Amino acid sequence: MVMLSLESENGAVLTYRLSKAQITVGSSSRNDVVIKSPGVADRHLSIGRSGDVFTFVTVDRQTVVLNGERRSRGVLNPGDRLRFGGATLVFRGADNVGMETVEEAPARPVAPAPASRDAGEGFTLRSDPAGFVDYRRRLTELFRDPRFETLQQAIAVVREALPNLELAVLEVEPGGDLLALTSVWAGELPRIGPDRLEELRTTGRFGILSDARGGTILVPVLDEQGVVVAVLAARPAGGVGDEALLWLGELGRLLTVCWRRLGRPGTPGAGWETEAAGRLEALLPGSSQAVQVLRASVLAAAFGNEPVLICGAPGVGKTETARILTRMGSSVGRTVEVVECRGLEPDTLRRELFGPTGHPTFGPEARGAVGRCRGGVLVLRHADALPAALQSELASVIAAQQRQTLTAFSLRWVVTCGEDPLALVQQGKLAMPFFMVFSGRMLRVPRLAERREDLPRLIAALIRTVAQGQQKDVKGISLECLNTLLAQNFGGEMAELVLEIGRLVIATPDGEMVRSEHFLGGGVRQEEGDVAGPADSSEVLASDDLKQVVERVEKLLIDRVMRRVKGNQSKGARTLNISRGALIAKLKEYQVPDYRFLRRKRR
Repeated sequence: MVMLSLESENGAVLTYRLSKAQITVGSSSRNDVVIKSPGVADRHLSIGRSGDVFTFVTVDRQTVVLNGERRSRGVLNPGDRLRFGGATLVFRGADNVGMETVEEAPARPVAPAPASRDAGEGFTLRSDPAGFVDYRRRLTELFRDPRFETLQQAIAVVREALPNLELAVLEVEPGGDLLALTSVWAGELPRIGPDRLEELRTTGRFGILSDARGGTILVPVLDEQGVVVAVLAARPAGGVGDEALLWLGELGRLLTVCWRRLGRPGTPGAGWETEAAGRLEALLPGSSQAVQVLRASVLAAAFGNEPVLICGAPGVGKTETARILTRMGSSVGRTVEVVECRGLEPDTLRRELFGPTGHPTFGPEARGAVGRCRGGVLVLRHADALPAALQSELASVIAAQQRQTLTAFSLRWVVTCGEDPLALVQQGKLAMPFFMVFSGRMLRVPRLAERREDLPRLIAALIRTVAQGQQKDVKGISLECLNTLLAQNFGGEMAELVLEIGRLVIATPDGEMVRSEHFLGGGVRQEEGDVAGPADSSEVLASDDLKQVVERVEKLLIDRVMRRVKGNQSKGARTLNISRGALIAKLKEYQVPDYRFLRRKRR
């Protein structure tokens, strides 16, 4: 393993440990040692090894200053200094090759020098040479109150500070296998045997595993008994300077302290699960069996990246359930893109998903919705409307993605379809390969008829949500109005209920409760002893008899206006643009209730 130290003009030192036989140096990120400085070419020089002899040669007629002498090639010895651009590269020589264990030297107390009356006190402030102060502060804030998304956020902070590193947190399972909890990693994850895990148990040690990609740093995470429960892996080891290496060690110690409180799948009673269950209780209120099953399904799907299928009847809230899923677990903070598949031509749909070419691409060159939410969650509404050929094509691509290692750019797929996916397969609306890809994680959103006991809590939660959206202070809902809502059928399911709540909140003055008099339309149950109100407008227009339709429309309008003006006949006549006498006659003809009781009730 070759050791190189990069000294910049501001005094910062970055040490590389590289195990490659050929090492390239330059300003391009494709090099093993990257130097961003004026006067440094994309690939400035390369260092090669032949046995115990190391030589360097510049590229494209570039030159370097070797120990004060301008050279284009030469032999390197430990301590030689290569200067080019605004930096100096110091060749430290060869180190041991393989899995090395580096032990931190214990700090020795230094006795203070005796004070001298003649000598003045000196005090110097130095800045953090690597610029990690802000990132350290952010990590400290994250681990001060560990939550179920802290693990992913911590890796994101480290990745932001060290963009050239690949990172992974690997949990050690009971059988000795490693499970990637979160990673920004390309290719196969490192394999660590039980003997090497045992060597990492000693406090203050980390390992370096040599490989073709420049070596992998392994920082252990220990439990209370000193057993390695996880490993923080980072590569290439040669791209980590001394300061960054100490920082990764600090992160490993933070993980050790907070491991029991961090979110991990399969940990009964973990803090993240308790908090996520509480949030789901507010987002999916209710105590019915159907809702409890839905919440458990969402919680189980929250931690993971497998494809999810959400089925249910029209209007039950499948898309909203998909959005709730993206606010949980490992999907927190990821980009969410929703694509409507129904009503689009196949070519238009392909361009919407994959960009102008219409061909599935998922790398950095991806375009369309896939490119916009790369590393996020893509929600396909009404996936059963996709052409069968496109479904089969997506199935093969998604299956191939699932076999790859999870990275920060991995895309999670969530699709919605009708109430019975198996029936859709039999009808040919869902391709069998497409169904099989999503069959591992299916969620069913129940109808309102299956959760009637949840309606009071659901209505109260919707009123709060809609009122916040309209920036209104609504004090709640009256019992009379709640009973009126509970008596309705809501054939349009959740969509119709949300629309009705929105109408009620709009009609409710700021600072008041939602009451029955705030209904703007018919179909509302009357007070005891009153005549039933007029039919819904859709029922009114169902008839082809013009005389009957006109009478029913008149009755509908008069009843609505008189309810709104609380039985004030003069105001109602002005609103309807008829005389008060004509209004009184029609009130008697249509037997419209006397809504003056609404004013008396208010008083």
